Amino acid sequence: MYHHVLVAVDGGACALRALTEAIRLAAACRAQLEVVHVIDYSFLQYDSGYGIRADITPELLEYGKNLLRDAAGAAEQAGVKCTTTLIDNIICLGDVAGQILEQINTSHADVVVVGTHGRHGLKRVFLGSVAESLARASAVPVLLVREVPRTHTHEISPGEALADASR
Repeated sequence: MYHHVLVAVDGGACALRALTEAIRLAAACRAQLEVVHVIDYSFLQYDSGYGIRADITPELLEYGKNLLRDAAGAAEQAGVKCTTTLIDNIICLGDVAGQILEQINTSHADVVVVGTHGRHGLKRVFLGSVAESLARASAVPVLLVREVPRTHTHEISPGEALADASR
């Protein structure tokens, strides 16, 4: 079925769910998994008046490397062959989707997995959507993994929350 599954991660809860699904898909298809993280320099487009710290890039690189190392460890634990790609291209300010699309073509991935918050209306307009851009522009199938809605049927006490967290 699929031979090369590409998953984009950013460290958020949606991306973690996408990684989990990508690992499951790669395991089921006995496919190669590629985990991609794009360093997002979109904040450089906006002048806050406070200036940008000169040492932010090393922190972003370290964060990306740690994220990819953890993702590769999760894949390895599931018995899935995994490679990682860290994309650091400051010239493409904020074009995370474009960078992922280039990687899809470069690596010859045949399916892409990405998390989505499922925003709509003004939130989507102002915040943008990497997932939507990928779904519209990708030449290969895109699996969108939604964030799990937090719904409770009863009020949770602090004790219950701590008990759940310790499991």
